[in-house]
Amino acid sequence: MKILVIGSTGRTGKHVLAQGIERGHEISAFARRPELLGGRAGLAGVHQGDAHDVAAVREAVAGQDAVIAAVGGSRIARTLITAMRDGGVSRLVMTSSRSVPATRPRLAVTLAWLFFHTAYADLARAEGMLEVSGLDWTIARATMLNDKPGAGRVHVDFEANATGGAMQLSRADYAMALLDAVEDPTLIGRAEGICGPK
Repeated sequence: MKILVIGSTGRTGKHVLAQGIERGHEISAFARRPELLGGRAGLAGVHQGDAHDVAAVREAVAGQDAVIAAVGGSRIARTLITAMRDGGVSRLVMTSSRSVPATRPRLAVTLAWLFFHTAYADLARAEGMLEVSGLDWTIARATMLNDKPGAGRVHVDFEANATGGAMQLSRADYAMALLDAVEDPTLIGRAEGICGPK
């Protein structure tokens, strides 16, 4: 599968690149500062640009089978929706947060929204935009991310509140889940919650 990774120089994006190559996909990176990618061995392509620039994203999307946005937000969602429609590419997996729909535990969710209200409100807006975009979208809502080594497994559910798993999730395991999602057509049109393994 030819996959474009938006946010490829981020801490999750770098794992998506490496794991995607290991899985045998043709992985292309989109980055504002491609020099931060380090070694580019195995990449099918590197595209420089701003993820808010429709023209740059449109050029990078051309010829891809799917896009993984390892960074979320309404401006990026808007750009991707336009560029992907123009390019005839429909499969998109975008990151989000479990805190967007969560109601429990009440105190933790309340505090999270208090401190990160602007970011979560923007993610909620991005999710809504994808839901009516006509694209083959999947939203991947993560719990609290860390940089610990991956366990090679995650807990996935489709509820507003987590049904199991750990609240800490390694970025390596999150990247694994993003790649699993882009490969799985049964997840089209679904928002999945991703927790660390217990």
